[in-house]
Amino acid sequence: MQTKTRIALAAAALALGGGIISAPSAVAGTSASQSPGMRIQGYGFHMYKDDNYKVGVAWVTRTDTDLRNNYWVSGPHKGRKVDNGTSSAFNNTRSKVLLWQNVGCTGTVSSFGPGGYDPDLSDNPIKDNRLSCVQFR
Repeated sequence: MQTKTRIALAAAALALGGGIISAPSAVAGTSASQSPGMRIQGYGFHMYKDDNYKVGVAWVTRTDTDLRNNYWVSGPHKGRKVDNGTSSAFNNTRSKVLLWQNVGCTGTVSSFGPGGYDPDLSDNPIKDNRLSCVQFR
């Protein structure tokens, strides 16, 4: 993805979400005290490079069948590909989002309902550092 495209997508996400906001106090039956320090950037499905929503962030606002074209927008991995590099995630949308192991939305799948999150994908069916496709339903 070109730098101009990344900047435009980041600006659009901030405009939609009104900037950085804290996570909801109750998401998917889990209290905010169980997700310390989680910060999100506007509307979208947010992927984080490390566990507990740390190090780098990238997000999508619609289905993306090939995360090899997406790059971390912050942290020491900024500019590197998101594909097979996600360790925690937060669904800040009103849509159900499916996470797929392979490009093209095949292989192992995990599901995140609206507001769903996981600070450590290693205990999730898709596992840690295996996300290659995000599908909105």
